[in-house]
Amino acid sequence: MPRRIRKTLEPGSAQAAYARGLKLLEIRARGREELRRNLEQRGFAAEAARAAVERLEAERWLDDLAAARALVRAKAPRYGRLRIARELSVKGFSEETARRVLAEEPAAEAGALGRVFRRLWKSSASLSAAERRRRVYAALVRRGFASESISAMIRNSHEVDGGSGEIP
Repeated sequence: MPRRIRKTLEPGSAQAAYARGLKLLEIRARGREELRRNLEQRGFAAEAARAAVERLEAERWLDDLAAARALVRAKAPRYGRLRIARELSVKGFSEETARRVLAEEPAAEAGALGRVFRRLWKSSASLSAAERRRRVYAALVRRGFASESISAMIRNSHEVDGGSGEIP
């Protein structure tokens, strides 16, 4: 009976880094810098990680723009542009890539702000008006929404204006 020869990968080699990179990309889309850093954190040499990333990119397994778009799609329903831009930067995407993907969905932020505002506003109904405005404002700023948009949302709220208590 013939013996199967198993091809083993030398730990730390560019081939092993490539295989690990493929597995990481199966889990979710990643940018080139994030993947390179992740491979290095997993013990691969910087040169092996760089070679693996270049090969994955050449073979079209790795696409910075597609990974950035995926991150924006995942975060846009809950967060504002400022927070998403910070996350893109932390993950190693270039400013140009971040600007490009954020410009593709300009109307999404207004919808997300409205949804998050209504939820926060409702959950803080037991607070005084001033405390409620302060807390909601601070929570929305932490989520990366523009302060001008938040102020306008609070100003246009019927409850703040002394109306029926409904939120637009």
